[in-house]
Amino acid sequence: MKILAIKLRQLGDTAIWTSALQALKQQHPNSEVWALTYDSNLPVLEKHPAIAKTVGLKKKSNIELLKALFGFRKEHFDFLLGFHATTSLCRWAWLAGAKKNVLHHHSWAKTPFWSSTPIKEPGKLENAILRDYQIINAVVGEKIQPVSTHIEITPEEKRIAKNKIGLEKKVFAFLPGAAHHLRRYPKDLWVKQVRNVKSRSDFNAIVLCDPVVSKEWDLPSLCKDLQIPLFDDLSLREFIATLSLCTESLANDSGPGHISVALGIKTHFVFGPGCVGDWHPYDKKQHPLHWVMVDCRNEGPRDQEQFQYCTVDQCSHHNCMRRQNFNL
Repeated sequence: MKILAIKLRQLGDTAIWTSALQALKQQHPNSEVWALTYDSNLPVLEKHPAIAKTVGLKKKSNIELLKALFGFRKEHFDFLLGFHATTSLCRWAWLAGAKKNVLHHHSWAKTPFWSSTPIKEPGKLENAILRDYQIINAVVGEKIQPVSTHIEITPEEKRIAKNKIGLEKKVFAFLPGAAHHLRRYPKDLWVKQVRNVKSRSDFNAIVLCDPVVSKEWDLPSLCKDLQIPLFDDLSLREFIATLSLCTESLANDSGPGHISVALGIKTHFVFGPGCVGDWHPYDKKQHPLHWVMVDCRNEGPRDQEQFQYCTVDQCSHHNCMRRQNFNL
């Protein structure tokens, strides 16, 4: 059986997706699974044992999507699976010519028209992993227990990263990056947590960050003052390999945090305006959640706090993070 799996979302969503891709392969071990996502997400899926081939879209463009779908016709897929599907994918999935399409729109309380198989609970409020499993359950015909997310790293990649870090003790990784500035744990509180970890004799601390946040926060100077290594010039694959050597991490509601979990690292998540119900689909003992209730997180259902979120672009108080009181 030949399967085309599609998820056109962000970096963290791709790391979360690896759970469903593994479950799909476990249920159909002789299948050939292709994965379509954005080019920027491909390093997360590289060398993944469940995936036979990855294909990337260079940009978020309906024209690029339509070209890719039409180009898949010659592959004669048995299934096209649209995970957390966009409206465009729901409208045009038939272009790929798969024998069956199974589609789950991320916000519709109905099965999309071009889906050959009905989704059992479309539109249900549930975490991102369970949302992906709506597709798996529809294909298999029964409810499947989710498996852990997973990113594959080779021994050679780990060896190169270890030589670069050069630290002997256990390593605690600080991951201050996030796509939106209000999802970042405030800089002064982040420094406080770094000092807490540095005071412990059993850990070395490092900072792994993208160049944008590093420049905005002047991390080279800050990390020099704190006397901890900074890695802000790594490719995504190098970032993943370096992070895989760590024992624990502190992350925002962001892609790096989900990558950390998929590498089997104990990950502390700090949530601010984002939706916990969606984006913390993990065991809270294994991956602690730092989150407080605030009145200003007022989007979403009023009777389900964990599915409420905030969409403001500027905030004068940042109480959703500043009111948190925890020490690593």
